[in-house]
Amino acid sequence: MAKMELPKYIRARNGTYHYQRDYPTKLRPLIGRKTFTYPLKLSVNSASQTDVKKGAIEAEEAFERTKLLITNSDPCALSESDLDKAAADFLRKRALHSGQLVKVPKEEEEVPWLDILIPETEAIGIKLYNKEPLTAQERVVERAAQKLVNKVKAKPPTLASLWQEYVDHRGIDRTTRGGQKSFKYWERWISLAGDTLISPSTLDHINEGMDAYVAERQKHVKSQSITRELSDIAACLRFASRRYRYGWSIELPLIKSSPVATRHPLEPSEQIALVEAIFAPNSSIKPKYGVALLLCLQGGMMTSEIGRLEPEDIGLDADIPHLKVVNDTKNQDRKRIVPIVLGLELIKEHLDDTIRWLRRTTESTPSGTLKKVMRRTLNHEKVTPHWLRHTFKLNAQIARVSVLTIASIAGWTDGERKASSHLLNYGSSGISQSKMMAHLYQDSLKIHEHLIPLQTPSASNVVVFKRK
Repeated sequence: MAKMELPKYIRARNGTYHYQRDYPTKLRPLIGRKTFTYPLKLSVNSASQTDVKKGAIEAEEAFERTKLLITNSDPCALSESDLDKAAADFLRKRALHSGQLVKVPKEEEEVPWLDILIPETEAIGIKLYNKEPLTAQERVVERAAQKLVNKVKAKPPTLASLWQEYVDHRGIDRTTRGGQKSFKYWERWISLAGDTLISPSTLDHINEGMDAYVAERQKHVKSQSITRELSDIAACLRFASRRYRYGWSIELPLIKSSPVATRHPLEPSEQIALVEAIFAPNSSIKPKYGVALLLCLQGGMMTSEIGRLEPEDIGLDADIPHLKVVNDTKNQDRKRIVPIVLGLELIKEHLDDTIRWLRRTTESTPSGTLKKVMRRTLNHEKVTPHWLRHTFKLNAQIARVSVLTIASIAGWTDGERKASSHLLNYGSSGISQSKMMAHLYQDSLKIHEHLIPLQTPSASNVVVFKRK
């Protein structure tokens, strides 16, 4: 098994992973130690890379909260959300959890558990009795004690603090593309709505925040995108309402419909010009760009899908050359198998380089680069790589292949017409023996029959099937 590449500041110690990072030099005298340590409680033998990345994000947030506490003695320096998270950090370090002392066995009711578990509460109680102000750190300890014994205080106190519970409930992974987007949408919404203490007037605050989000985003994106962005936000608030009986009725605002964008395919002459330019001797199109364009054209693939290909997804040497698109797709229907009928030799030679390029750059950069290549090659000022996905669909319709073939290769949602989950789990040999895959391959040859002859003879990859 390959050695796991650990995120920055993560170390393995005594069989488990820890986040370990030195405090800035100027803060060390204030805290009395050099290093911040945060156990991830993940075993070196069983934790996945995703688990470790999620733990690293959580630890980084705890480190920043600790720095904030060290540098601010002002009790008002912490927002309610920061205070609640810092209290959760405090309980975690003591191996305690919210609501732990809400109910205790009858025979233990006289035991001063709070003073035993959090001895600092006695000194804080004296300060409160004498009406002395608490420091920021003392407010954290006070909140932690309240969360131990008070059912109400154990609840999230602010809107912002609801998100993490929803993330845990849904299993949203911040290290994935979809998880990053969900976090981005929530953080954008809470910044526009403003965090607030949960109270009887919170629903009005939520609705005003929804309206503010729509008003802001309508300047930049279409109505369909706004609805999609608000879906996780609304789901989070509905989940919190059910869990804590807030009685909120969460509805999305009325969003003015945007005109449906026209999906442009390339004209046959433009397709031929592009493919000829890719295969031309001493082509001005770099091989890694040519590979990406060929995959977009013959499989309706997005650059992000190509960049997420793993070695086990690549079956270019199989009897039926193919790629499996199964990693972190836009939705489940996008998982599919793409037969490779155009440019097999070029793709074999340069796919690894293409994947490395796509992984080194941000999601928007590859599309921008390919857009420039296409516009320069075709002398067309509006064409984009996404047009190739719709070009595939038009070519398939002209070739009169079935809707099943179109949906199976490009991953369009069409009822039950999508790639078989059993087929997706096959290895290369199983895929090559599949009658369905053989049919998809033959259909793909029909779809691209006007482009296949443009390959150089050495790059021809038409597979001849022999009847057994």
